[in-house]
Amino acid sequence: MAGEIQTIVRSRLCGLKDIYVAVVNTNDGVTYITGTPVKLAKALSAKVSDKFTQEKLYSDDNVEEIVEQYEGTDIDFSVNTLAPQDYAVLFENLYKNGYLLKASGDGAKEIAIGWRAKKRNGKYEFTWYYCGKLERPEMNYETQEDKVKTQTAGLKGSFYARQKEDVIDGKKKNLYAIQVDESNLIAADTTATEAISNWFSEVQEYTGTTV
Repeated sequence: MAGEIQTIVRSRLCGLKDIYVAVVNTNDGVTYITGTPVKLAKALSAKVSDKFTQEKLYSDDNVEEIVEQYEGTDIDFSVNTLAPQDYAVLFENLYKNGYLLKASGDGAKEIAIGWRAKKRNGKYEFTWYYCGKLERPEMNYETQEDKVKTQTAGLKGSFYARQKEDVIDGKKKNLYAIQVDESNLIAADTTATEAISNWFSEVQEYTGTTV
């Protein structure tokens, strides 16, 4: 709608669900391709830390400029449990004939990770981080007592910007994440509205005005 007034909506987060991962097949300066996203496990919690460093540049006895650089993102999250098939998705472990096979040379696969977080107004914040690798989870085993205790799986990941360079509004950018806050969409945001209707069908790309 022409002339629509943008009203900023700030609603608190109150939930987390639908953690999906997709294996990154190609990540170079020209192309970024992933496989089809698969749901990982039931989400319990997540902590996301985008890390930037700042350096002050001085001239004439004053701060001339502050240079900021993205260093990466730490994502720590917990899920209810991991199945052997999940290990085969996240790492180079093999799942064959009912056996999970772990070898010394098995590395972590490069993946994209996405989720949605509910807000108090019933809308969602949708997220994809494009490139990263997860550490092996630490599993705890404990004998059963009178009061039953259950164990969950905690995962830590290091994520980073992809190599592909996009040009958006005339500026070159190496994207590391994409996010849509459903609460703040307006009628003109048609591509973002379409994206969240199928957010986990693929790792989403920016489809607004590009060069």
